[in-house]
Amino acid sequence: MRTRREILLTAAAAAVLTATAAWWVAGAVRGGSGLERTLADARAQTADELSETRRTAIVTAAERVGPAVVSVNVVATQVVRDPIFDDPFFRGFFLPPRERRREVQGLGSGFIVSQDGYVVTNQHVVRGASRIVVTLVDGRQMTAEMIAEDDLTDLAVLKVQAEDLPVAPLGDSDDLLIGEWSIAIGNPFGYLLADRNPSVTVGVISAIGREVRPEPGAGQSQVWSNMIQTDAAINPGNSGGPLVNANGEVIGVNAFIFSGGSGGSIGLGFAIPINRVRRVLQDVIEYGSIRRPWTGLHLAPLELSEGQVPVGARVQRVDPGSPAERADLRPGDIVLSTDGRSLQSALEWEGRLLDLPSETPIRLEVERGGSTFEVDLRPSQDPLVDARRIATDYGAAFVVLDSTLASHLGLTSASGLYVERLASGSPLRALGLQPADVVLAVDSRRLVGAGDAEVLGQFLRAGRRGRLLVEREGRVGQIQVF
Repeated sequence: MRTRREILLTAAAAAVLTATAAWWVAGAVRGGSGLERTLADARAQTADELSETRRTAIVTAAERVGPAVVSVNVVATQVVRDPIFDDPFFRGFFLPPRERRREVQGLGSGFIVSQDGYVVTNQHVVRGASRIVVTLVDGRQMTAEMIAEDDLTDLAVLKVQAEDLPVAPLGDSDDLLIGEWSIAIGNPFGYLLADRNPSVTVGVISAIGREVRPEPGAGQSQVWSNMIQTDAAINPGNSGGPLVNANGEVIGVNAFIFSGGSGGSIGLGFAIPINRVRRVLQDVIEYGSIRRPWTGLHLAPLELSEGQVPVGARVQRVDPGSPAERADLRPGDIVLSTDGRSLQSALEWEGRLLDLPSETPIRLEVERGGSTFEVDLRPSQDPLVDARRIATDYGAAFVVLDSTLASHLGLTSASGLYVERLASGSPLRALGLQPADVVLAVDSRRLVGAGDAEVLGQFLRAGRRGRLLVEREGRVGQIQVF
């Protein structure tokens, strides 16, 4: 039998349980549990704060440009050489290469600049492509046509067949502020992240007007002048994507990074200024190709003077028949400024030409023999565009050299057949020739004109022994044919 004390404790516990149950029932009647009300209140507060605190200028800018960002998927043929031919011992020989070809896939980014399907990306993203597929944010995949590409500016313009596409607004890269927000949009490591959505990274404009010198022996053809530096993370796959300001305007095309050997971003990214892209797009609209202003003026850096970097650049050579020759510029002259802007280096000169509309006059301040004077330099069409070209049935395309073209290309020989392109199956490639070589002679026969390409063809078809005289990178050597 229970004691009186046990009976009282049991009654008290029952009362507590009854009161608790009544509280939960009452809470349910009032609209849910305390936990449910807490979560509901948090959701309401989050919704209220979204437009006030979370929807920043960065969010708005990404929403404005993001729909126009695309993935650029490329299939290209890559030639792989036997590494033994990279040994310095073999550099004095023009030997038939031991090489193989393989089909490789590449990935980059780009952005749409017109509703009817023009897309801008880096030239190095689509270099050597046999097939280009552009993927939009909405999942559509479209085969892209190469409209124009230029290795000097590292820009390419593609075209897809579509209408009413989202367009990225273009800003003004001459109006940048060091320290303002910068937003990199693209598809980094897209081959690992198996979706089509671009990613966004944020930083600031770290510097403007950067002159980035190529590494010695890197074989770089691009001119990295007047570049935008940013610490917004740019990683593999971001190349060709837009760099955007806080207004949601594209101010640059993400191009490359310094990775410190890590392969990833360490806060040193560089973008091509959008005003250079505007000039390229205008060329494509007017001429159907990318044009380069040609002056025939080749500048070299000045030597340090008592530890100080001098202003200007020295005239190294002047192409015969060029605008520079007509302006009476001479080797040894010092170019101090262009259009009233002080010139700091030879690289800066190349960059200013890239941003110059074709055939726009340039006012130069020049020093010669201790005196200074001004001269008007009027660029003209690149002589390579109108040069005589020869297509052959043995997989080679040649340009017939003259003294102007030879100087323009930095060649030693003033005549010969300049190898512009070589098909992968060309017998010349099997003999060891490469694009940018100059074929000077077959045995004792000099090759100086368009008809001489057939002389070379007959030699190849005959399958006889002999030799080819070839210039490569300033050296003249022989290719023995057995």
